[in-house]
Amino acid sequence: MKLRNINPLWVGAGLSTLIIAALALYTLPLFKSLNSGSPLSNPASPSPSDAANTTTPGLEPFQPESRVIPLNIEGQPIEVELQLFNPIAVPFTTYVPAKDFQSDMSGLGNGQGIRFYYSPTGKKDENAYVQMFMPISSNSVEDIRQLILGDEGVMASKQWELVDRTDVISYPWAKEKLTYQQQTQGTPGEMAIGAIYIGEDKGKAFYVLTHYPAEYADGFEPRSAVILENLQFRE
Repeated sequence: MKLRNINPLWVGAGLSTLIIAALALYTLPLFKSLNSGSPLSNPASPSPSDAANTTTPGLEPFQPESRVIPLNIEGQPIEVELQLFNPIAVPFTTYVPAKDFQSDMSGLGNGQGIRFYYSPTGKKDENAYVQMFMPISSNSVEDIRQLILGDEGVMASKQWELVDRTDVISYPWAKEKLTYQQQTQGTPGEMAIGAIYIGEDKGKAFYVLTHYPAEYADGFEPRSAVILENLQFRE
């Protein structure tokens, strides 16, 4: 029995048809999945910038533990390292020149307060400090004003002499600034000077004051201003 001759053209056409059918069976489901958003698809992930711009409601803005800033001290530009002050016991945060102040939260009477004592030499100077005080019983700006200027207020009890007062202040939390001076005991002519800031946050009034010998002004004032400029209250 003789085998029939098979036309090569028929064989080639048949193989081409089989290959095309196989490719169609493989690619058609994949094409459908890419257009339908099925698990086979690969949606774009959020970019790093999108993630960085996302904030979680109720969380405080991020604050680094330390920063370095340029500061003009006694006419000379220097770099100063700041340390974040963020104890849970107080309702605010700020940055403090790390090598120049020591904090003291031992209590300041009938209220919540803290002092940052000037200590550029490493030793606490009790005659130079920044103090913040939030009285328990006084809630309004007028209450704080009376607490400072009343007959038995802070100014009278410490024998501080009022020099000036203004409501033009760069700190957003401050409502009024009172500057004062005090004749120090001992050497004639030596003065202590400072300022008292009456502030308010969310309807709660408080005061912040600075106190230092007049001869400290060039070094103390720019350093203490850093604490006041960075004062932020918790949400």
